[in-house]
Amino acid sequence: MRNYGIDEEVVVRPIDGMQLSEGFIREDQPQHFLGCLPGLEPAGGDTLDDVLFRLAKKAKAYYGDDVVVEIAPRIVAT
Repeated sequence: MRNYGIDEEVVVRPIDGMQLSEGFIREDQPQHFLGCLPGLEPAGGDTLDDVLFRLAKKAKAYYGDDVVVEIAPRIVAT
């Protein structure tokens, strides 16, 4: 089994709020992705957006409807 590494870090936060949780979306197989958030079952899909949508559904069921799941911003030092 090949480890393809982390493609994107994702965060769960309330709308206009601070981060509640952090997870990742990883390429599991060629053209298939797997997303994980702590305490929730992994979600799979064919695209990053598909997995992000599925993680958002699971996070809303766990945390409530006022949360968003998004790709974590990347900070580049200048």
